[in-house]
Amino acid sequence: MARFRYKAYNQSGVRQDGVLEAESEQQARQRLLDDGLLLEELTDAVEGQTLSLFNSSQLNLSDIEFITSELALLLTAGLKVDKGLAILIKNVSKPALREFLQKVLNQLKQGETLSSALAEHPAFSELYIGLVKIGEETGDLTGVFSRLSSEIKYQLDLRDKIRQALVYPAVILTVCLGALIFIFNFVVPNLADLFAGQDDLPAYTRALMGVSHFMLQWQWYLFFGIVAGAIAIYQLRNHPSIVESFSWMRESLPIVKRANLLVERIRFNAGLATMLASGIAIDRALKLALNTLRTASLRNEVRLATENVKRGQGLALSLSETRLYPDYYAALLAIGEESGELAQVFGEMAERSRRTFYAWVTKFTSLLEPLLILVMGGIVGSVVVIMMLSISAGTDIAL
Repeated sequence: MARFRYKAYNQSGVRQDGVLEAESEQQARQRLLDDGLLLEELTDAVEGQTLSLFNSSQLNLSDIEFITSELALLLTAGLKVDKGLAILIKNVSKPALREFLQKVLNQLKQGETLSSALAEHPAFSELYIGLVKIGEETGDLTGVFSRLSSEIKYQLDLRDKIRQALVYPAVILTVCLGALIFIFNFVVPNLADLFAGQDDLPAYTRALMGVSHFMLQWQWYLFFGIVAGAIAIYQLRNHPSIVESFSWMRESLPIVKRANLLVERIRFNAGLATMLASGIAIDRALKLALNTLRTASLRNEVRLATENVKRGQGLALSLSETRLYPDYYAALLAIGEESGELAQVFGEMAERSRRTFYAWVTKFTSLLEPLLILVMGGIVGSVVVIMMLSISAGTDIAL
């Protein structure tokens, strides 16, 4: 089938851009007309296609949260999945999202299940697909999508907190680097003319001019090298060596280590709470929740604990042997195991871990702000002091 890119307007006057598959251009036009769209432009999707580093055709976590929340709302209102998807298609503006929803709707019309249609897209995790499949088997898709919506919103909030902790250091570092680049490119070269012909210069003055000369000669090579390295790491981010390197940093760096453990604890417990509330057995829930962990050593610990549970060892005892469950959380887990309220206990542990992480982020940024100002101010101030000493020394030599 051919692929066609279209620009059209729906009955509400909202512009929609997207891609659809059809046997011919005439069939594509007829499908758009049947959907109640006023066609503005229809072109071959293959022509003019370009490769972009930041590919906007991929679905992100915000897109998945939108799909999940809207489907939960529509299903709660009594609509069926196919009708809900048809409504979403007419009211989304992102071409990639509309194309994905249209593809899923077509697969449903051909008799496929929703879980199998979603499983073809890499943006949906195995845990997400497993919950949707359970919802189809039990007839509780509404509850499943509602719980998934709440959990993804928590994930988005968690991601925002992490970004918040990184924004201020990035701004301070950018300002400091900008000041140093300006000094070494425009201020220090002017001082070099002042010291021309003077041989008996202080060591710090020669070092300052040497750094300036190096920057003027090599800074663009350094810049493009850093950019090329960043692009290469981004493109190869799923390569085993890159994944292993990032995993090592998450586990080994002093500050990152604690934050990573909290984030992993939140993901794992929240996933278990959602699955148990949806009716999934604990052994299967542990297997699916294992995929939420990004740290290799933690995955190995939980995998061993899961095997111990299958052999008949108690859940609380097995999980207490992992770093995810210190003594206090292991005690909570033992209470949940005895009372049969494991879903509630896992949810409580996820919520407690969230509050701990948010408090840690607040404390970290509060301490980091003055520390960064002192460090960056010290670096820039030291350069300025060396410049002033160099001017003074140069004046004395000239006299």
